Amino acid sequence: MAKIAFAFLALVLSAGVASAEVIKEIIVEDNKKTTADTVELIAKIEVGDDWSPDMTERVKTDLVSSGLFKDVEVFWSKVEGGVRVNILVKDKHSWVIAPAFYNQPTNTGGGVGFGENNLFGLNQKLLIYGQVATGDTFFIGAWVIPAIGGTRFYAQFDTYLKQSRVFEYAPPGNYISNPEPVRESRINYLNGGVKLGIELFRGVKIDSRLRGAKVSYPSDSLFSDDPALLYAGGNEMNRSRDLGINDDDPIPAPGKAGTDVSNELVLTIDRRANWYGIQSGHKYSLSYEQGLPSLGSDFKYWLVGFGINKAWKVFDRHNFILKMGGGYGHQLPFQQEFQMGGPSMRGWLNNQFRGDVRANVNLEYSVPLFTIKGLSFRGLGFLDSGYVTFLTTSNPDRHYLPGSRRDQQDALAPFKNSVGVGTRLYLRQIVLPLLGLDIGYGLESRDVQVYLAIGLTD
Repeated sequence: MAKIAFAFLALVLSAGVASAEVIKEIIVEDNKKTTADTVELIAKIEVGDDWSPDMTERVKTDLVSSGLFKDVEVFWSKVEGGVRVNILVKDKHSWVIAPAFYNQPTNTGGGVGFGENNLFGLNQKLLIYGQVATGDTFFIGAWVIPAIGGTRFYAQFDTYLKQSRVFEYAPPGNYISNPEPVRESRINYLNGGVKLGIELFRGVKIDSRLRGAKVSYPSDSLFSDDPALLYAGGNEMNRSRDLGINDDDPIPAPGKAGTDVSNELVLTIDRRANWYGIQSGHKYSLSYEQGLPSLGSDFKYWLVGFGINKAWKVFDRHNFILKMGGGYGHQLPFQQEFQMGGPSMRGWLNNQFRGDVRANVNLEYSVPLFTIKGLSFRGLGFLDSGYVTFLTTSNPDRHYLPGSRRDQQDALAPFKNSVGVGTRLYLRQIVLPLLGLDIGYGLESRDVQVYLAIGLTD
């Protein structure tokens, strides 16, 4: 019996080997901008590789998921000594110059940006965007090189220059609560970074990002034009009982100014596919970041995090997406603390909760509504849950609000939830969604918040 089983296994294996053919030629057609080498790189095939019929669908999925092409066809034929693979790809319009407008709780503004999804026809990404807003005014620039010289190495260069108005909210005293703001300040965050990584094999990447930032708090950021409001007792927003200081004491900045230099290591397993807006597959990530006093950082800290993203295609055009994440940090400076609320926790104010530990779950189910000449409208329902708090308030570089630590709160006080509905508008010819509208209801706050983004919404 064992001999029969062994013979059967050998037959199956030999059949599998026999079905594999050598790729003798790859023909790329209909591409107007994307180079043929880049198409082959995205398809992850080259002359001399083994080819089997079941690879057709995988190659097509990878090409569609790249977001560069509005139509993709893959077929093959036998030639002497192997097979010829034909790839027909029609490029999407790869760049856009567009205004953006959004209205979120505590943050309303707009800007203009340029996005290029296929720079030089090499699948490189370039984003330049600036905005002015009541909450976050910033400029961002990023250049992503997914394959350096056609190798497995990739790189990213980025800058993020921001001035933010920051509301700090009273720590949640109990589970059914909607914390109010008790301190307002402004922070300048001038940041730049360089990332270098390698794709070990399909979908498995490891990279390192070196980042440097200058952090400061403008001298007038803690009070209004009235000099009397420099002191805690003079401003209702900065009540002395909430800040833990005397009425005649100057209002302290939430954190220390200085230079923040860090290095982040990330391991990612990304096996997702995106079929014209419908996601499937999974992505897992692990990260570790630490401050680098040896390179001039004024902050010494570390944080670890993980992320899980799973997506299922349902009923052909429906989509169910699960996102989970968490992290913990030690001696985090104010600018590195975990935050929750706003687009990440719809139904709550922007960054209404902060801490050195975080856990979150987001569930989203979307359905097609209608499509008009490539313009697609989708509706969605969502459930957001999260837990953010401070396990310790021992960082001497921080001025914590009283009651911030977990053991000073009810056990469930930092646990918050929301439900809601939304819509997205996509144009098949370009990559970015043109409109996002979400309406969230905070289950514990019993309040409704609306989040609107128009233009470059991703």
